[in-house]
Amino acid sequence: MQLMSSTPNSAERVRGFLQWFERLDSAEQEVLISLVYKEKKVRDVVHSLASMAQDQRQEVFQRLGLPQEMLSRMPPPDPAAIGDVDVEWEEWKAPGA
Repeated sequence: MQLMSSTPNSAERVRGFLQWFERLDSAEQEVLISLVYKEKKVRDVVHSLASMAQDQRQEVFQRLGLPQEMLSRMPPPDPAAIGDVDVEWEEWKAPGA
């Protein structure tokens, strides 16, 4: 499938985004960077949970104190992708603590 010539290619889109980003004031840049970083962390968590076996998911949910209902709504993991996932536990601190 060939793209229409009016559709910018990936490199042009990246350049356009970077130019737009550079025009933002520094406070707006910081907010955007923070949002992107948080989104990446969420995606990493979702990917890790998706690759865990059901019993490992159960243990993570129990340790985090998440409701069983959330676990039961998650689709079962793909048997081909299941593997033990190394989970690094960190003590969470309340903001400003």
